[in-house]
Amino acid sequence: MRFKINLARTSRGKFIPINYKYELSSVIYKIINNSDSDFAKFLHESGYTVKGNSFKLFTFSQLKFDKSKVYTSEQRIEHQGEYAYFYISFLVDKAAEEFVKGLFIHQKISIGDKISRIDFEVVGIEGSTPPIFQEKMNYRCISPLLIKQKRADGGENYLAPNQDFYKEILIQNLCNKSLAFALTTEHKFLTESVPSCELLVHGKVYKKGVRIKQHTHMASHLIGYMFEFQLTAPVELQEIGYYAGFGHLGSQGFGCVEVKQ
Repeated sequence: MRFKINLARTSRGKFIPINYKYELSSVIYKIINNSDSDFAKFLHESGYTVKGNSFKLFTFSQLKFDKSKVYTSEQRIEHQGEYAYFYISFLVDKAAEEFVKGLFIHQKISIGDKISRIDFEVVGIEGSTPPIFQEKMNYRCISPLLIKQKRADGGENYLAPNQDFYKEILIQNLCNKSLAFALTTEHKFLTESVPSCELLVHGKVYKKGVRIKQHTHMASHLIGYMFEFQLTAPVELQEIGYYAGFGHLGSQGFGCVEVKQ
């Protein structure tokens, strides 16, 4: 399921940090966790687990404003209009659609940091028509796609689409999500082996550094990439990537895509 969450600004404050992704993620988790539901408890406590890894199996896009201005040196975005929206996707059965809508409608949310923030109210939720998934699909990133690779020293490298093992890690991640979803929901799992897939990147690739937990002792810097790509892969993996996010940290707002017509 995918929804467009429509927001109206209710505060006089008009500025949010350029790196608002962690704050928006926190708002979404708070809304879900405040729901007295089995789904919320499941996501909060464990999520979909496989091979020691836990997957939340949802993702969301960047905010889109009706009118805005970016102040790079100050690391701020000024919302000069009144409305904004973002997309959020869940890899759940369509039967949960009304429940998810009920989670967000009329919620009052605040996004920002110690320096500035904006208050919004959710004024509408629109369900998106599901795409027709095929083995060859064209996508456009609407949030940075992040692929990480562990180093021998315990650290992590953030890979660019043209680097070795990028495609292999992306596909393995989709397979892990597929297995986690299958084990939890008794959904049919694709295969135990990694299928043969092809990834073609189209046009320019934009590097997007994302700082999270800014102005705290836990601040960190993540690196994703925005680009358009064609993926040839089993239909099941296409669907998982679209709804749960391609790559790592989907539930923190990475790897959200739209289908390119």
